[in-house]
Amino acid sequence: MSNRGNEWAVFQSKVWDHVENYTIPQYGDFPDDQITDWTAEDCVRSINKRCARFGRNSRPDQALLDLLKIAHEACLAYSKLIKGASDDK
Repeated sequence: MSNRGNEWAVFQSKVWDHVENYTIPQYGDFPDDQITDWTAEDCVRSINKRCARFGRNSRPDQALLDLLKIAHEACLAYSKLIKGASDDK
């Protein structure tokens, strides 16, 4: 595996852990969570909000947590776009 591939494998494992052990217990899972009703654009707006505050939050490790949330929301936006494209066929 390449170095970049290995970096991604470590990061995606952290995102998976965040989704399973933080997001799902706190907000629920598809199709019963709030984000089910979001559009891809809503996901990108949330990503932009997190990017805008990057490095400005006083809570310890918030930047790391925000990066995991950004990755999760990017995945959700991607999935919504893919689903929308398949629904259009």
